[in-house]
Amino acid sequence: MANNEIKTNAEIYREQRKARLAKAAKKKKSGKGDKIISILIKVICIVLAVALVLYFAARLLTSVFCVPQKVLSTATYDGEKLTVAEYNYYYMSLYNQAVSYSQYYDQQSSGAGTEYFDTSVDPAEQDYTGETDNENIKTWADYFKYTASEQGLIYKTIYKTAMSDEAKKQGFALTDEQKKEMKEAIDERYETLEEYAKQADYSLTNYISRTCGEGLTEDSYREYLERDYYVQYYLEWYQEHLNEEISDDDVKTYYEAHREDFDTVSVRFFAVSYAAADETKTESTDPVYTKKEAKAIADQFIAKAVDESSFVAATKEFAPPSQAAAYADDSATLTSGITKANLSSLSDELTDWVFSSERKALEVKAFDMPDFESYYIMMIINPAAKDTSTAGADVRHLLVQAETTKEDAEGNEVDLSDEEIEKNFAAAKTKADKLLAEWKAGKATEDSFAALVTENTDDTASAETGGLYEDINSASSYVPEFLDWSLDTHKKGDTGIIKTSYGYHIMYFVGADEMQKWESDVRTAIAENKFTEFSDNTYDSVEEKIETNDTLIEYFGDRIGETISDNIKNSASSR
Repeated sequence: MANNEIKTNAEIYREQRKARLAKAAKKKKSGKGDKIISILIKVICIVLAVALVLYFAARLLTSVFCVPQKVLSTATYDGEKLTVAEYNYYYMSLYNQAVSYSQYYDQQSSGAGTEYFDTSVDPAEQDYTGETDNENIKTWADYFKYTASEQGLIYKTIYKTAMSDEAKKQGFALTDEQKKEMKEAIDERYETLEEYAKQADYSLTNYISRTCGEGLTEDSYREYLERDYYVQYYLEWYQEHLNEEISDDDVKTYYEAHREDFDTVSVRFFAVSYAAADETKTESTDPVYTKKEAKAIADQFIAKAVDESSFVAATKEFAPPSQAAAYADDSATLTSGITKANLSSLSDELTDWVFSSERKALEVKAFDMPDFESYYIMMIINPAAKDTSTAGADVRHLLVQAETTKEDAEGNEVDLSDEEIEKNFAAAKTKADKLLAEWKAGKATEDSFAALVTENTDDTASAETGGLYEDINSASSYVPEFLDWSLDTHKKGDTGIIKTSYGYHIMYFVGADEMQKWESDVRTAIAENKFTEFSDNTYDSVEEKIETNDTLIEYFGDRIGETISDNIKNSASSR
């Protein structure tokens, strides 16, 4: 049946073809048919040729010369346009920012970066982990695509403000140091790009367009980088400028309205646990108390802690064996410069009691903390008040370390005996005395002290800076002895030797801010509020009034997204 059908169809087709040929033969005699066919063929060829030229021209203009990227705009705001090239630049900026954050989080905690943004997975296949009101944003690729235009116009708007006559009148201008810093940073980036371009056998412009944003050239990329630097410098200046405009009355008014955010307390703290014994710690000799027993111990502790010295003594008496060494130092239970925010995560009852205006020095109270299976005993040393210590002190120090541990034959770190530790501390003190005497016998200047530190300190972190630590305040996380000396009353050039758990420190006082910490904190808070208001207003205005070309955003957003996806795949396959 099928063959008959085919045969019939073939015959029908031949008959129709014969009829067409016969008809064409008649037309040929008059010459009209030939002419018409010839014209049609020419027209078809021209149309095809034009289509091919347009196709390849479009590919050439888009991929090679990047004309649309330089001319077309993905969005406008307040007369400011964002070209496709700029859109691509900010898309890649957002992507690179996510990569940087991911790497940073991984450095802080292994795996944390991947939970935030996985650099080895296509952004289009990852759910966006941030907060957004944009319903279009489901994946990281969506975030880059739909945020790039707003990001770009926000930067261009702030840049326009920074370059305005008004900003110049207010005093904004890049310092020579900032200009140098910006140039060096950008030049360094270009050197890296040139190196990678050479390895990939690309011209620099071609490589920049492929990796930093399609449509970018050497000149335009540098221009956008400089613009972003200007924006960052302006924002830093703007916040400082806001701080300078804050009056003393502004500080006083704000402090009175928010004093609980700035007042600090000093307390001593001890905990009595009623947690069940940990079966995995079979060697522990720590006593195990029921809740009722723990409460009784806490009451006994409070009865003995009538002043600060007796609190310290009670700590050593009631400390479980496993924590005896930790509580051996008298400063172990002391915490200074605590704000209400520091305690708020523990307990509202405890926090409210500690920061109550009714508190007096040496008051003691125990609090049941079920979440921690303990009774927390708090003694007020300094009730809530303004932190009148300096807003920032600068010191130099030279550490002569006293070893308290050593490696055994198997490479494990073990504690030295008390006798060995005492011997090491004595040797460290002798060396510290000798070094300080040598410095005093010489020029005895800050520069000579810095040189002494670089040559002799065991604190490798500060060796290159001559032992300099800046902006030390009551909230700084230094060992108590170091912090106390730094915040004590000194004149520039004062020196001293202090003992800490690390060894002996030769201290040199560089100077201190005359402003008290509470006032500095209040000024910072007011400036930050105003800065946030400025930022929010700029962002909200752009978000509300931006006009986007969704077609271009979809096309070029997907285009650059595909490039990133291909790069990730190629990187994975080359491993």
